Amino acid sequence: MQGLRKPVARPQAEREPPPAPAAAGEQPRQAEPWILCRECLHPVTRDRERISVAGAHRHTFANPHGIVFEIGCFSRAPGCARVGPASAEFSWFPGCTWQVAVCAACLAHLGWGFQSPGGGNFFGLILDRLIEPT
Repeated sequence: MQGLRKPVARPQAEREPPPAPAAAGEQPRQAEPWILCRECLHPVTRDRERISVAGAHRHTFANPHGIVFEIGCFSRAPGCARVGPASAEFSWFPGCTWQVAVCAACLAHLGWGFQSPGGGNFFGLILDRLIEPT
């Protein structure tokens, strides 16, 4: 029997401009490290993508089955792929629809992609499924 998971197109690698040359006596700028998928170490998002939604970056929610998730909100997560149809049922953010968000490399469930009625998008990523840079 074939697996239940459908192949997911991997996002294009995020291109960053090369660091600006350091002035005399300055240290060269380092590229900002990635926040990684805990399962496969695939780059998912960056610290600069953290945002506040409904007054906070971190939220703790329970789904209809009683499973509790601590999520962080991010404006972008280029290492995630949204899968399945959008739904407004049981949305943790009133008025927003959501889709499951998986790691684009290993397909591990990393959270949800949300879309607001005004068209804004953000990701709510499960924090214990990520590895933060040190």
